[in-house]
Amino acid sequence: MTATPSLYSRGISKAFVTGKVTQQVIKDSSLDIFPGELTLIVGPSGSGKSTLLSMLSGLLRPDTGSVRALEQDLWALGEKDLDRFRLEHCGFVFQGFNLFSSLSALDNVILPLQYLGVHGAPARQRAQSALDEVGLHDRSHLRPAELSGGEKQRVAIARALVKRPQLLFADEPTSALDKNNGQIVIDLLKRIATGHGATVLGVTHDPRLLSHADRVIHLEDGVVTRDERAAGPSPS
Repeated sequence: MTATPSLYSRGISKAFVTGKVTQQVIKDSSLDIFPGELTLIVGPSGSGKSTLLSMLSGLLRPDTGSVRALEQDLWALGEKDLDRFRLEHCGFVFQGFNLFSSLSALDNVILPLQYLGVHGAPARQRAQSALDEVGLHDRSHLRPAELSGGEKQRVAIARALVKRPQLLFADEPTSALDKNNGQIVIDLLKRIATGHGATVLGVTHDPRLLSHADRVIHLEDGVVTRDERAAGPSPS
């Protein structure tokens, strides 16, 4: 049986223009990304990792090519429909946590549910369940200033997880964390892929994470130079 990619690109490219200088960041990239796997994009600084992730996740429009996610042509959507697609189907985890300082951990996790029309007790129950899953059952009442960096990132993961996304995107999720907290975060991302069947695509320069990935895509100067899969069954 052949697995179907939940996310794929065909011939996408991106250049940035500064004055008279054009920098080609991503060059004619085509990738198939599969559900139930943790896939990491790695490469040196400036290789285009975050740009590629942004195009695959519907945050940055490519100059050429197409991206299909869950059989939807992302860049054929209007702005409102694209926003709705990301809200309903995608979770995002960034290195900066992006938490609201005035809200408790629980209220930070509840927030995306409000936009999905989930309110009151059902929202609180789902948010608390997500915090329980990331090991923060007893910390849900605290605000970000009262949490460690690792705990803040786990709140951010819970906020992504509470929507039950089919696609989860993580941009340098462990860059601000020590070894122990980085291990916790990558274990959570792996569990979301295998336990929830989500497509988890991350960008990292942290070599400690590579052994946890099902697949590692190496990027250099905007081009995929290697595409390595961990030992075990292939999706194809």
